[in-house]
Formats: sequence, C-alpha cells, structure tokens
Amino acid sequence: MRTRGPVICVGTTTVDQVLEIDEMPRQAIKVTARHHFKRGGGPAATAAVACARLLQPVELWSRLGSDAEASFLCERLRHHGVGIDGVKCSGEMDTITAVVIVDRQGERFIVGHDHTDLPASPAHLPLQEIAKAGAVLADINWHEASLAVLNAAAAAEVPSVLDAEVTDPAVLFELARRASLPVFSEDGFALASAGAQPDTDGCEALSRRLGGMFGLTLGARGSLWWVDGALTLVPALPVSVLDTTGAGDVFHGALAAGLAEGRSVIDAARFASAAASLKCELGNGWDGMPERRAVEEAAARLDPLRVS
Repeated sequence: MRTRGPVICVGTTTVDQVLEIDEMPRQAIKVTARHHFKRGGGPAATAAVACARLLQPVELWSRLGSDAEASFLCERLRHHGVGIDGVKCSGEMDTITAVVIVDRQGERFIVGHDHTDLPASPAHLPLQEIAKAGAVLADINWHEASLAVLNAAAAAEVPSVLDAEVTDPAVLFELARRASLPVFSEDGFALASAGAQPDTDGCEALSRRLGGMFGLTLGARGSLWWVDGALTLVPALPVSVLDTTGAGDVFHGALAAGLAEGRSVIDAARFASAAASLKCELGNGWDGMPERRAVEEAAARLDPLRVS
C-alpha cells in the first residue's frame, strides 16, 4: 500500500438512533422495534471511519454541538483512529441526530433533523493542510466548507471526491464542477443531468457540462464511470445483506482512500465497490467496517465491464 498523504473528509457527523424492525410499514401504524442502538453516523464521518479501517490515515473536518452527543461521537471517532482536530464543537447548539429504521432485508429509512443551527463558516478549517493530503472527500451537507475544500484541492492538484447526493440543484452543480471526481447517486445524476438517461449520450453530455470525469452509484448493481471518454460498469459483490446503512458512505471513503494510494479511478472504484458490498454484509455501524485484507481479496474478484 502506497499512501501519498491522509484523506481529509469534510461534512456531516450525526448520532444515529437505530431501530430494527421486521418489515417496513406500508401504512401509518405503530411498530415495535426488535432492537435499538445508538451509533455514530453521517456521510463524511462514516467515510472517515471506513478509511481508518482500511489503514488509510484520515482527518475529519466537521461540526458538532457542545452536548453529550458530541462527546459520544468524538470518543467513537478517536476509538476508530480518525483524526478530529478539524471537528468544531459549538456552544448552545445541538449535534445532528438521525433516526434510522432497518428491516430484516437490510433496507433502511432515515429521518434526520435540520442542521442549519450549526455555524456555516469554514473559517476554522486549516485549508493549507490540503496541499499535503492524498485526497479529499466532501459531502453536500456543509456547502460552505465543501466549496472551500474543493477549491483548495483543485489549486493544489489533490484528487477530490464529491458525494453528490440530492440537494439544491445550483449547489449540487457548483460543487460537482469543482470536484475532480464527483460521484452521483441515481437521483443526484437525474438532477444534475436534467433527467437524462445514464447511457453513453447522457453521460457524455453531463461530462461536457462538468468538464471532466464522474461516477454514478447504482446500489446492488454496482457503479458506472465516465472516464477518458468511455463508460465502464464496476459490479458490486453479491452478498447476503444485513444492513445497507452507510454503504454509500463507505464506498466514497474507500474510493478516496484508493485515490490517495495512487490507484486509477477504475481500480479505486473496484476497491470501493468491494468495501461497500462487505459493509452491507457486516452491518453493525462503525464497528462493522470491513478489514483491508478482505476488501483487497473481494476487489480482485470484480471485473469492470466497458459499456461504451
């Protein structure tokens, strides 16, 4: 493993209240959970924990309140080997909490509370450290910080990954244009491409607007990549799913880790696909991250397919 520098993950950290049920209700009824857990979550934080588990040095830049939940999260992040010097705790603010409902098939439904009370300014972030990073990863939830970090990464020619989920269309496109490798969800792609199909024509058109390459995650079907004028499918690993919560975040973290190690985009995508697939099989939140050896072995079994 050759690492050029740490991965810097920028964005959201949450406390997840996880409720396990038998099946998702199809109407407004009262349901009793089989189990309840309190866990760490959030796109950037979960990606950072995945990086650490994959033996990649990692720093998290995020926002928390000054409450018991913030203390809980900081302790768990340190336990998992994530650097938190860039995590700011703000007085009189609540840490973001999400309720995660998971059924026996591993599918999940997430409800999080609004986080606009947390300070938006990224002024405390040591942007000069980005020049020494192997890669950066930003989510769309802390727009101001993600914009600053992606601009700094571009100036320093550091690879940057954007977790391009659904948000305000102008914000999504602004961030995606600045990332060297935006990775869209299916809904994010539909929003950014004005409803185009994820085929050769649709991907080529979006690439022209973005000015470069990008990825598109497809859940259990794997991921699509527009790189060097060609469309490539990287499959997911067939697994017995226990819990899909955080799988996308693990994918983005492992992708950034792979880029920090100097892997090509497609090779990093294979690495990320294996990590996310194994995470679905393991469940158990941050404590269920797959080990590097298992991810390497699984990635070796994934064969990318040139689509066009």
